[in-house]
Formats: sequence, C-alpha cells, structure tokens
Amino acid sequence: MSLPMALVDVDQALSGGWRTYENEVDLIRVQDPPAESWPRLREAGFLPKPQVVAWRAGVLETEEQYLGTLSGKDRYDIRTAYRRAGEGDLDVGAEPLTVGLLDEFLELYESQVATMRHGWAVAVEQRGSILAEAEAYSAVTVRSHGTLVAACLNQDVPAKDEIRARFSAVSSDRRHDSLARLLYWEMLREARVRKRRWAILGRDINLYGHVVKPGLFSFKSRLGFTAVPGQLLEPGSGSHQADRVIRLTELTDPTLLLSYAPAAGEAAAVTAPLHLNLFTPSEDFDARPYRGVGLADTTVHHVRPA
Repeated sequence: MSLPMALVDVDQALSGGWRTYENEVDLIRVQDPPAESWPRLREAGFLPKPQVVAWRAGVLETEEQYLGTLSGKDRYDIRTAYRRAGEGDLDVGAEPLTVGLLDEFLELYESQVATMRHGWAVAVEQRGSILAEAEAYSAVTVRSHGTLVAACLNQDVPAKDEIRARFSAVSSDRRHDSLARLLYWEMLREARVRKRRWAILGRDINLYGHVVKPGLFSFKSRLGFTAVPGQLLEPGSGSHQADRVIRLTELTDPTLLLSYAPAAGEAAAVTAPLHLNLFTPSEDFDARPYRGVGLADTTVHHVRPA
C-alpha cells in the first residue's frame, strides 16, 4: 500500500495549515523548501533532510584497522558469517561481470524483490546500462555446488577513488547465514586491493519505515558505514525535503529519518554530520540498536499509535 502523505508548501507548514490532513496521513512533507526557511520549519516541527542518503566508509589501509573501528559484537558477527559459509561448503569468490552472470544474478535478485511488500526491481530495469559498463564491474559471488546463492555487483569508480556496491541479493533459504554481511565485507576487501579510499554501500530513500526498513539502517551502520546526503557524493542527485511524521499506519514502529543538523547555510548543512530521528509511540523506546556511525546526534520523537 502507498504511504498516506500530504504535500504542503512552506506557508502551510509554518501557519499550521497542514493540520487539515493530520487525521488522514502518516507524513506531512514540504518538497524543496528553500534553505532560508529551514530554521523556521524546524521550530514548526518539520525536519529538513536530504531526499536520499548514501552510505560511505573510509576503507583504511588494513583490515585490522577497520575491524578496530567496530564493536566486539559486530566483529563477532563478521567472523560468524565466514564460519557459517565454511560449514555450509559455500564458495566465496570474485568474478568478472558477464551477460551470463548478470542474468543469473537478476533471477536471484527478482526472487528477493518479489518477497518485499514495496519491492522495486531496479537492477532489472538497468540491465542494459549495467552491461554497457560491464568492464567497470566485478561481482562478489557465493555459490553452493556451482549454484549462485548470493552476489553483490560492485562498480569501480577510479575518478572518485571509490568502489560502489550497486546491487545485491541473497537466496531466501540462505538469509540466516548472514551472507549479506559477507558480501559487503568482501567488497571492502576489493576496495582495499584496488587502493580505493572509499567504499559506498548503496543509496537509500531517506525514510526508513516504508519502502526501506529500519533494520537496513542498523545493518549498514554496524558494518562501519556512515549515512551522508546523496548530493554530497553525486551533486544534483536527490532534493531537499522537510518532513513531519505524525502517525504510524503504513509506517513501521519505529520509523527513522536523517535530518540536516542546524548549520549556517545549505552548503554547510550538506557537509555536516546528519541527525538521526526515530519515531515511535513507545514511551520507553530503546534507541541503542539504531546507533549510527558519524552522526551528529539522535532524537526520539513520540507519535500517536496507528
């Protein structure tokens, strides 16, 4: 089901005119508010934010250095993923992207997307453009007796000194093996081999609770990645929005978004650490599972239940 949402202008947001919709929608949004209105929108309960966030990590020189930035539990989870792969007789490797491998991956990918309530098979739509740049791609693959059970398509972007994890998929019967964690750790290793400075773990719509779920935020954070405004990595990608979450009917409990921290001007806001906002009807909500790397702060907002 689509998200119940109302679009209002800056004047409606500031004057309270948005309240006309408060019993009908989960979210009130101001699209593309000018930066000079952001302080007043915050005072009115709206959170200026990037439409899209990208996940970035500095690769660091050695794996030991990178592991040292993670918690003991997160290091344990990575070791466990490799142990389970070994016990399951799985072959982990890197393969060049060919037409055959891409189609093999897309079959796995479509099966995964089909299980999602609001799934969108973006990689299928981009098959042609991916193949047109196939030389820039490599794939981390996990195979069971030759059958592909997990894969991540990574794009090398030397001009930006980064490797990007573009698309990934894990077969439904292997989700408990933590193969997604293994795929992204192998991507980090590939970035280190290529001596890239950055690893990019995809981009997400900046509203975790509808199309993308809050657990994805936690998963990426626990691998050591930081959420940054999408336009910081790709100028012109995504827009500014100001959101006010007022209830959770189609949104999950919790729902979260990353807002711009107060700063002097648009450029400073885009380059500053983001602020994590969690929305829940619970009065004793535990925010610790949603800790983020490199964020300005965290605020829990109490909203009325569905």
